[in-house]
Amino acid sequence: MEYSNEVLEATPERVTKFLMGMGAVAAIRTLMAEAGMTDDDILEGRALLLDVLAAPRKSSAAPDTADARAQRAATAELDQWDEPNFARYGAALRRRFPDVHAHVFKDLAPSTGTAAVRGVATFLARLDALESGADPDRAGTKQSDKKAVAFLATRGLDKDERKRLKGLVDVALGPTSPLPETTELPETARRREALSKLRAWFDEWSTTARAVVKKRGYLIRLGLANRKAPQRKPAAAPSKPGEPLDETDATDLE
Repeated sequence: MEYSNEVLEATPERVTKFLMGMGAVAAIRTLMAEAGMTDDDILEGRALLLDVLAAPRKSSAAPDTADARAQRAATAELDQWDEPNFARYGAALRRRFPDVHAHVFKDLAPSTGTAAVRGVATFLARLDALESGADPDRAGTKQSDKKAVAFLATRGLDKDERKRLKGLVDVALGPTSPLPETTELPETARRREALSKLRAWFDEWSTTARAVVKKRGYLIRLGLANRKAPQRKPAAAPSKPGEPLDETDATDLE
């Protein structure tokens, strides 16, 4: 029989409770013995359980790629870069090249995450256009635009730094590689096989227990039934003014 991973992973805890319940209550063990369960059957269940506990568990680490890690790192770096550097380069341009400042920082502000990547990309693209004179709307300001970009280079935003930032933008925008095809690791298959054997043992004997153990408390001890939630008694309706208290109310007031 094929079992889901959820069913299999829940089995060791259920078998542990089942075995301990039988060991702790002689009446349960007697009923199961009458139904054919021998000591060897119990030893088999114990051995299967210990085998599962010894089998390595599948790693819970989320699947990842080097590309994806690099993308997250680049996004985080640009996120940290935009706020202080927009502030200092903006202040420098505002004083010396106010027209360039208005153009470069139009609708541009520090942000977070993907918006920060987009903001830095916009900032760099506008500087490139100013440096090359490619913006037709600024045909009359080419000389001052180039001076502004050259001035920013003296403050640290030179060609090398802009190239580095563009590289981060390219990494942050992808593409990244898909996860490689993976085959089931030998230890994963080994654990699943051990869990399946344990589950088959549990299915046989838990089904037997449900057939021969009738006392609900015993089934709860075996982990085959749940305790009923206590039912709350409905609150008594408040008495009307002038209406005599019933005996319970009178007792409560004494």
